[in-house]
Amino acid sequence: MDKVNKRTLAAALTGYLIPCLIVCSVGNITLEALLNYITDWCASVIYSYDNPSQAASVERIYRLLRYVNIILIPLWSAVCLWVTVRLYCRREIAQPVDTLMKASDRILDEDLDFRVEDSTDNELGRLCGSFENMRRNLYDSNYSLWKALEERKRLNSAFSHDLRTPITVLNGYMELIQNCGGDLSPEKQAEIMTKMSGQIDRLKNYTEKMNSIHKLEDIIPDVKEVTFGKICEQLSESGILLCGEDVFSFTSDGDEDKVINTDPELLMEIFLNLASNAQHYTNTCVRCSAKLSGENLRITVSDDGSGFSEEAMRKAWKPFYRDENEEDKNHFGLGLYICWLLSRKLGGSITIENNNDGGGMVTAEITSSGRI
Repeated sequence: MDKVNKRTLAAALTGYLIPCLIVCSVGNITLEALLNYITDWCASVIYSYDNPSQAASVERIYRLLRYVNIILIPLWSAVCLWVTVRLYCRREIAQPVDTLMKASDRILDEDLDFRVEDSTDNELGRLCGSFENMRRNLYDSNYSLWKALEERKRLNSAFSHDLRTPITVLNGYMELIQNCGGDLSPEKQAEIMTKMSGQIDRLKNYTEKMNSIHKLEDIIPDVKEVTFGKICEQLSESGILLCGEDVFSFTSDGDEDKVINTDPELLMEIFLNLASNAQHYTNTCVRCSAKLSGENLRITVSDDGSGFSEEAMRKAWKPFYRDENEEDKNHFGLGLYICWLLSRKLGGSITIENNNDGGGMVTAEITSSGRI
């Protein structure tokens, strides 16, 4: 309530009693004057009659009027007081109490989407205002809790979404070992095991990072020095294992010995999400290119699928966005959102567009200077 005055219930009662006293007094004076007039008239009539029987009947009316005079004035006063109390209770007490009872029932039912409003300006009206403040604080607290739960839900969805891609890469290494059998030399086996160990370490570090935050926006990049050539090597190997050697192709443009200051784990998460999305929608091939220009690193992933619709190019980076024609129930609509968020964390952004041949193309551009 916006209106808070200092009027009390006692002051309100006085405001009702004064008119009651005036009406009661005027009524009593009027009744008494009327009854006195009738009584005097009856007395004059009694003395005017010569017939004793007629005088006796008028005398009975005269005596009755005297009793009525004794009863009617207190009765009028009681009626005035009763009406005053009824009005006072209904307007000053019953209305705010009813408002408080209804508000209490709705709060008990966990329904906080309402307002506690009351027009009275006494203590009960101000109590309604306090109730409204309590309801608003409960609503804000519940809304904050709901937002926190939704953010945790989104974080968990993003986490589970990102776990699938590195697991697919590890499965690719395992299939390579199984398919080659004993044809792999010890040196090649050691190389594959080293790469698998690197993927496991990256997955472990990413898991620890995700477990330490409360929402995706809390991610803090762990900037390290890594050469452009090393990044290209990881992009090529992960892309082949994720999409297949016959599907994935990779090109690079830049000084391979140039040192880049960035978070390689977040950078790989961006790429794996882009490559996973491209594989999901491609027909025959997924193309990736990495270009180092000055302090900027651009990673572009494209496919030869149906491409993005006009709506998707505007909204595809939003969390949980799914095309209305999307049939895959396991597609959460988080990949591009994660890429957009992580690119911002690395000082860049993503661009969503279509190839000339109609396929989709997404470019992630990040800073390579470490000024994040």
